[in-house]
Amino acid sequence: MAQEHDLGAEKTGGFILSQIRKSNSVYKQVFSPSISRIGDWGWPRPDFVCYDDENKVTYALEYKPPMQSKREYVCGLGQSITYLQHHTYSGLIVPEVADDGFPIAEYFRDVLLSDAMHATPISLYSYNPNTFDVQILKAIENVRTGAKVKPSQQVSKTFWCWWRDMSHFEVYDLLRLSFLYSSESGDTYTDHIFPEFWKKLTTGKTFDFEGNARKVEASKTKELLDKDGNPILDENGCPATKIVTSYGSYKQNYRIPFEQLGLWTSKEGKLSELGYRLLEIGNKYGPDSANFKNAIAYLFLTVGRHLDLIHIISDIQDSYVMIDSSMEFKQLLDIELTERGLIGKRKPNAVKTDSKGSYVRDELKLWNKFGLLQCKNNRYFDKDKGLTFNWQKITEVLTNGKQW
Repeated sequence: MAQEHDLGAEKTGGFILSQIRKSNSVYKQVFSPSISRIGDWGWPRPDFVCYDDENKVTYALEYKPPMQSKREYVCGLGQSITYLQHHTYSGLIVPEVADDGFPIAEYFRDVLLSDAMHATPISLYSYNPNTFDVQILKAIENVRTGAKVKPSQQVSKTFWCWWRDMSHFEVYDLLRLSFLYSSESGDTYTDHIFPEFWKKLTTGKTFDFEGNARKVEASKTKELLDKDGNPILDENGCPATKIVTSYGSYKQNYRIPFEQLGLWTSKEGKLSELGYRLLEIGNKYGPDSANFKNAIAYLFLTVGRHLDLIHIISDIQDSYVMIDSSMEFKQLLDIELTERGLIGKRKPNAVKTDSKGSYVRDELKLWNKFGLLQCKNNRYFDKDKGLTFNWQKITEVLTNGKQW
């Protein structure tokens, strides 16, 4: 059910986004064509979130699947209202009728157009469950005024979960440490969890995906350069250097996925119910077990919305004339995702300053390590096919994941 829900949200939300970007007079409402999809990992968590870069506002959409009860759809309206606490505007997407044939979309239209609700900055859309054709029933006509609404602090330029080389062994280590310090107050991640994990990282006591010891350098010497890239000399005429520590960047890299996947109830490192369940699987079967790895894969495919991204990449590459370079392919993906409004606006020098040069980068390694991406001659990219996804494995992970 979760996968059908997410696919429906992707289809309907993507259609609405595309029509606003085309300045379709029926759908554009108060938004500019500079709108794009973003991520929001706070609570409550909308199904599809957009950011209008020109107007500096956010738009949170709630999608409800077909064949649900009237009660479920009323809950959806309530969710749309709560989103206005963290977003400038919101919208509700419902099928034309409820499971009992009641015309739920028309009913909500009457509610939102009533004297009590017509000024509420909420859009209403209906869709046909067979074709997913979307119609707007109530538009946002007025710019929201009054106190400036600040988007959730967890809004990000990518709608999918951020991941940087954290192995399943390290996921287990952090879950275990979170449980160990669960009785501590305050910011347990900063004060207890990460300092202990950092000792493991810098002494070779953590493991990469293959089970090899991973040892991170706590600091390194970096040569100082001027704005033209030339070495800066010290008072003795020697190249000037400074000591650079990687503590802060590693702390951030390991924290973000735990927050975005909902494994913590807060930034402080307190385990959520989902985090406890994942730890139980790791304790029962072991961190290197298929059960534990599949459970992690299920989370980033569903909660982390990597499945959405995989579907989108598959659609994009089907229209490509394949090229030889993997890096060029990833940069073209960036261009296509940007044109479709599916990633946030990058800074003009982003590719020049980013050593990996694209938004979609470590995700490929992650998918490969969990068996979701097939390699040819130890390469992710095939010039004749692009990326080859292992749909049999993806289906297995999604099917088995429902059990826990």
